[in-house]
Amino acid sequence: MMNFKTKLVVALLVISIFLLSGCEVYQTLYGTAPKEAPKEVPKEAVTKVVRVEGAQDEAALAKMAYAAATPTAHDPFKLGENPLGPFDKGKSLGFTLQQWLAASGIGIYSVDNENAELDLSFKNLVPNGVYTAWCSRITFPPDFNVVDKPCGAEDGSENSFTADEKGSGSFSLKLKPLEASSKETASIIALAYHSDGKTYGASPGDFGLNTHVQVFFTMPEPTSDATKFQVPIKFVNHINAGFPEQDVFVEVEKKEEMKKEEEAMEKEEKPPVTGEVTKEEAMEREIIVSEEKPVVIVVEETELVSLSPQAEDPDKDTNLIFTFTSPLNENGEWQTAYGDAGEYTVTITASDGESTTSRDVLIIVNKKEETPTIDSAKPIESGLAIDETQAVEFSVAASDLNKDALSYAWKLDGADVGNEASYVYQSTYEDSGTHTVKVEVSDDLSSASKIWSVDVKNVNRKPVLEKIEDIKAKETDRITITALATDDDKDTITYSISDKRFEQEDNVFTWQTDYDSAGTYEVTVSANDGQDTTEQSFMVTVENVNRAPVITDIVQKK
Repeated sequence: MMNFKTKLVVALLVISIFLLSGCEVYQTLYGTAPKEAPKEVPKEAVTKVVRVEGAQDEAALAKMAYAAATPTAHDPFKLGENPLGPFDKGKSLGFTLQQWLAASGIGIYSVDNENAELDLSFKNLVPNGVYTAWCSRITFPPDFNVVDKPCGAEDGSENSFTADEKGSGSFSLKLKPLEASSKETASIIALAYHSDGKTYGASPGDFGLNTHVQVFFTMPEPTSDATKFQVPIKFVNHINAGFPEQDVFVEVEKKEEMKKEEEAMEKEEKPPVTGEVTKEEAMEREIIVSEEKPVVIVVEETELVSLSPQAEDPDKDTNLIFTFTSPLNENGEWQTAYGDAGEYTVTITASDGESTTSRDVLIIVNKKEETPTIDSAKPIESGLAIDETQAVEFSVAASDLNKDALSYAWKLDGADVGNEASYVYQSTYEDSGTHTVKVEVSDDLSSASKIWSVDVKNVNRKPVLEKIEDIKAKETDRITITALATDDDKDTITYSISDKRFEQEDNVFTWQTDYDSAGTYEVTVSANDGQDTTEQSFMVTVENVNRAPVITDIVQKK
């Protein structure tokens, strides 16, 4: 049996494990440790930081992100002597590694012969952060090289934007088509955060110090020689792309000798199991720890929960039966699905046929965020052509695996025009040209979008002539007609008249009548805008004027 000193050490060990586990559970449930649990003060200040790579556990993701103290060159393929660090620690960036890696972005890259356009949107950026977009060119190893160029104007005057207070942002830009990707080289669109709030024109700034590439997209190799195409864009971070994180860093772990010291202390505190301790006593220790330490299982939606309890019976009864409460099935399994996010307490009961013992397990199902999907869209074709004054109805049917409520945002040439699942574009006589209609479907965390191009063809509007009243005049009168017409298209108007007796000067027609002009005449005035003609007819009546007889000769009668 254990002596008093040994029992005391075991009890202290159990209490330590319980307190440590309690903090872990508190952090799992509420995100931060309780204020009553002060952090351990390191033996010496950490002055070094490193790059992280690969999948990170919750503890690593909760670490604060730092800049380096000096500019740190990119080395995603780990070709240098010190690709991961350590590096001298710079300023704290004010967010955790998890917050940094949560950024996402989608968009469309459109090319039409010698013209291209980027239409991008982002979520979970640094709130109110200053960003720049870079259209860089990378050469893959063994001749690794990156040439950074700002998207748009070469001086970097068009490639910046600021995220809003929620960390959302959008970026649209017309630019020259990017160089096609190949097996050796590729065009990359990268988004860089500037922790000093400044941009540097044609230069991205100092990587790792003040400039931090958060997400990027590598253009795929073209599948055809088409000169008009679209490429859907989905940004990734370095970790998701299989590289080490490049521009934000975390503090190094404690020095190896400090770890060894702690391990030695732990060995001194744990009494070894020798021949003096019976198997029952060893089981007793295990049972105490198991009963005190909470059991927490953390999964994501759609993952399988599969519990395999273990128990021993002091009576050596090997026919133990386990039962599980809902939502576990009789085998201790639960296939979670979208919508199951939450906390579930289940009870596992072990029975030897006579006696039972139970244990509670907390299952935490974290939400698995999925991007909304646009299942169908109308019109089906992405390029449309209509005449001025015609209308087009756009609509989308969207779904979300998380069953999240979806919101819709329609934009016409970048301006907000609707927030329903459908939108009607009613063109006017002022809309000739090419327009873009875009819908973005969002669940507040991620979004899906679709873009249509609408070519609105000009419809000519005829000139409108002011009414000309019928005219009455007398012989020898001068008749003047002024034709006045307007054209909504602002086209140049030319005038004409059907009666050649009138002399024309621009839109003014004049006829000097004489004593032989008496009569009634139908006259038509026309206005032409280069495409269409508008005519107006009216009557011109010239009344006879009696002239006194003229004595032409006087002779003597015979």
